[in-house]
Amino acid sequence: MSQRSHLTDSEAWRVVGRIWNRFLETGSAGRRPRHGCRRATTPNEDRYLVLTARRHRNMNATLLQQHLRSAIGTTVSTQTVRNRLHGVGLYDRRPMVCVRLTSRHRHDRRDDEILRPIVVPYAAAIGDDFILMDDNCRPHRANLVEDFLYEEGIVRMEWQASSPDMNPIEHVWDALGRRVAGYQPPPQTLQELERALLKEWDRIPHLVINSLIDSMPQRCSTLLAVRGKHTPY
Repeated sequence: MSQRSHLTDSEAWRVVGRIWNRFLETGSAGRRPRHGCRRATTPNEDRYLVLTARRHRNMNATLLQQHLRSAIGTTVSTQTVRNRLHGVGLYDRRPMVCVRLTSRHRHDRRDDEILRPIVVPYAAAIGDDFILMDDNCRPHRANLVEDFLYEEGIVRMEWQASSPDMNPIEHVWDALGRRVAGYQPPPQTLQELERALLKEWDRIPHLVINSLIDSMPQRCSTLLAVRGKHTPY
């Protein structure tokens, strides 16, 4: 039997009075909600943890705990870190077990992604005068690539060792790299990097491209004049 059955009349009236006053104040006779313990992190610190976890996918709760302490000075438990991440749908990840990529895989991919869909049709459009120009980079000179070009009947330019690349597209690659390197925050994934490169590519004025193409005669003349040594280009 509960203790309330043994209340005196005066005690019972006091209980009823408290409930009645609570109802008049709040519109409810229920107990007021308890506040409980103070949260270990502020909303800003919660956002910092989530943002850091999303930018650095390999960080576990311990590293995030240390990162928060060194950056903001707040010390929390690793379980608190997990709770904040779980609250926004971020959970532990295990690295995916990937199939080992050999040099043959990479060369085959170059055939499938560059040579077959791009170089072969372009060579057919140019005709018998087409000559493929690529440098001595090891993937370019692999036996698999040599065999593929031979089977397709594509003639390749002979490239002397340690020779500079006079192709003006190198200047475009450099400009793209510098523009994307200035992004704040920088691209975090391959998809973000691809979007950034395409965006900056579209921003390059046609005047710049035409100027690089028009500079080819002068580039070649300068290279011949210095007998294959370094040029200002």
